[in-house]
Amino acid sequence: AENAERTREQDNKRKSQEGEQNLRSSPMNFDEYKRRKEKEIELLRTVPPSLKPYYKEKVNEYFNNLER
Repeated sequence: AENAERTREQDNKRKSQEGEQNLRSSPMNFDEYKRRKEKEIELLRTVPPSLKPYYKEKVNEYFNNLER
């Protein structure tokens, strides 16, 4: 048992290494996509379609969920 414990202490295979953190910046295409999406949402909000009350409520719920 002592011999096994000694070899474990000397064994380099069991030595742990920390993982590297790779921080990625968001690509330009993603930023452009977000800007376009926000413009489309704003357009939909400013030009409300003539809907029945049930569907108007559903649209409002949808936009409220987008903001979260």
